Amino acid sequence: MKVNFQLCFVFASLLLIIGCSSSQMSMYKPSDNSPGWRIDVEKKAGITDEFICKINDTAVVSSSFPLIGDSFEKQGMFRGKKVLMSGYRTSSTITEGNGTIKTEDKYQIRVFIDDKLVDKFDF
Repeated sequence: MKVNFQLCFVFASLLLIIGCSSSQMSMYKPSDNSPGWRIDVEKKAGITDEFICKINDTAVVSSSFPLIGDSFEKQGMFRGKKVLMSGYRTSSTITEGNGTIKTEDKYQIRVFIDDKLVDKFDF
C-alpha cells in the first residue's frame, strides 16, 4: 500500500511538471507598412523551464534556463529581422509557520526585434 501511494504521488507530480505551460502575447508593428506581428512567449514547466518565442505562430527562438545560473540569451531570425530573447530568473525562499521551506522562481523574458525592446513577459 505504501509503495502504491508513493507511485501515485510521483506520477501525479510528473504530470503537473510536464503538463503545465503558460503563454503571454504582445503585438509588434514592423517599420514597413506590413501587418502587425503577434508575439507569443510560452513557458513549458520542467526541470529547466523552457521558453519559446513564437511570431505569428512560428517558433523563432527556444531556450531553457541552465541548472546553474539565472539568465540566458538566444537569437533567431524572422522575415529578415533579428529576434533576441533574453531571460532572467529570480528565486526567493520562504519559511512557513510550520517550518516548511518553500522556494519560488519568477521569470522575466524580454523580446527584442532588431535591437529594439518589443515587450517584457513576467511569469
